[in-house]
Amino acid sequence: MNLFVYGTLIDRRAIFRITGRSLPQAVPATLYGYRRWETALGYPVVLPEAGATCSGFVYYSLADADWEQLDAYENVKGNPPSYFRKLVTVQGAHGSISAFTYIGNLNFFRTRLKL
Repeated sequence: MNLFVYGTLIDRRAIFRITGRSLPQAVPATLYGYRRWETALGYPVVLPEAGATCSGFVYYSLADADWEQLDAYENVKGNPPSYFRKLVTVQGAHGSISAFTYIGNLNFFRTRLKL
């Protein structure tokens, strides 16, 4: 499955540090209905917002082991979780692309957003 990234994970070196492998170059894409926020933690988060857009990139065809590593990095199973992995549709240069992305948990980020 594909991965839409909008922040720290845009950097292929970050992906390599997390997954232990190099991925092919990502392609530009836009996520509609979400806004990218900067946080006081030094990394961005996307949260749902009607009419908003978020620019990013799509990495294609990640392996199951990649998802395990990425979920751990994004604290998907934390208490509370920082992010939720969600299947979304993004718009690429040649049409719609299904991809997972990491959506912020508002309960975690509410007091950490830079407004």
